Order: sequence, then C-alpha cells, then structure tokens
Amino acid sequence: MGYETCFHEAAHAVFARKVCGFYLQYVSADESYCAAKAPVFSGYADHWRRAMYSLAGRFAEQLEIWGEIRPDSWEKFWEEAVIEAEDESIRGDTFDLMEDLYGMGNPEEEYTVVVSDTEETMRELWPEITAVAENLMERGRLEGDEVVRIIEHAREQRERGG
Repeated sequence: MGYETCFHEAAHAVFARKVCGFYLQYVSADESYCAAKAPVFSGYADHWRRAMYSLAGRFAEQLEIWGEIRPDSWEKFWEEAVIEAEDESIRGDTFDLMEDLYGMGNPEEEYTVVVSDTEETMRELWPEITAVAENLMERGRLEGDEVVRIIEHAREQRERGG
C-alpha cells in the first residue's frame, strides 16, 4: 500500500462526509476503496457533489506528491473517460465523473467549474485529509465512525491554530 493510495482514499472519505453528506461505512488503503452510501438522488446538486467526490482522490494524490494540483485538460479527461466507458473492467473515478457531468448538463462546460470548486475545497479540507491519510498509513483500514472522529479532531486543531 503506497502513501499516495492513502491520500487518494482519505480524500474520498473526507469528501464523502464533509462535501457529499454520505454515510461512510469504511475506508481502506489495503483494498483501495472507500465504502460510502449516498442518500437518494435529487438532481443537479447531487451530481455536483458526486463529481467533486470523484475528482478528490486524484487531486489529493497530486497535492501530496507534487505539492500542487494539476487537473487534466478537457481533451485528456475526455479521452480517459471514453477508454473507461469502453472497458467495464477499468471503470473508475473518470467514468463516474463523466456520468455526473452529463447529469449536470453539458459536460465540457461543467468540467472546468467542478475542477475549480474541487481544488478549492481540497485545499480547505487538506488538514482533515492528511489526518485520515496518516491513520490509513498506520492501520490500512478505518471504520466510518473512526474517520468522523479523525476529521473532527483535525478540524478542532485547525480552528485552535495548531
């Protein structure tokens, strides 16, 4: 299990709770999986939040590895989405994001704005993501209630300035 996987899955877990309002069952770096249940779909806003959730993992890896977020251009993103759409065995975050962009309207128009909002939110939640990732590195898997406690503790520390 690489540290980039821990950051990827930690970002999904934090976005699931803090951005999407999902019920978080567990997050596992060993499985490279975040098990979260979404409430019943109600339209555009839910597609928006799920799109941010899909981008969060990749952006967290980039921020941790490179110290910056380097979003794909629309053209590169589109190419990857088409490849994932054609091969069910490799479907992942890119395919999920494309489905949500279509649910929001014109995917190309929505992509840039979702990327920008996700990057801004990623930076705001970085202390929480880092705290969850560090715990994942130690343990490999965290239950949902443990993640919630880690997020709240990190938020409290940030608010106190330390």
